[in-house]
Amino acid sequence: VIGVVGHPASGKDTVAEYLAGKGFTHFSSGNVIREKMKEAGLPLDRSSMQEFSKGERAKHGNHYPSAEIAERVEGDTVISGFRNTSEVDFFKNKFGDEFILIAVDAPLELRFNLAKARGRIGDNITLEHFKKEDERERAASGGSHEVDQVILMADEVINNHGSLDELFRQIDELL
Repeated sequence: VIGVVGHPASGKDTVAEYLAGKGFTHFSSGNVIREKMKEAGLPLDRSSMQEFSKGERAKHGNHYPSAEIAERVEGDTVISGFRNTSEVDFFKNKFGDEFILIAVDAPLELRFNLAKARGRIGDNITLEHFKKEDERERAASGGSHEVDQVILMADEVINNHGSLDELFRQIDELL
């Protein structure tokens, strides 16, 4: 079981999709949260997702939605989108040595351009707004979003600063 963490639009899902092409089952915590928000008729922009996640974590624990995803794990699995240390701790406790956490690092301006290009709801924002959203996810206070702390827990770091081929080469080396 491989967990993938990174700041918004760093390439987490690209890494996970590449692994899926190698036979891994891919779950995105963000997609699980989006599904729940769609069912509730809520907007799917990043700020709304952060607030929804915060509320769900207050109800179910900071590891939300890890328990739901872990129930679906069978065989080689990659999970993208870890946002807090409780999620990582949950998977480490559940899967032990069978769990590895990979961080994907990419510069802010590149991530902003990648976000604009992917066209996901809520990504059509200015660089200044993107920076604000990025800071909210970095928070080190514990709880809902503390991506910087999760990145520090990573077993391996992949640098997504170049081409897709370079990114895929790094993943192949890790495998």
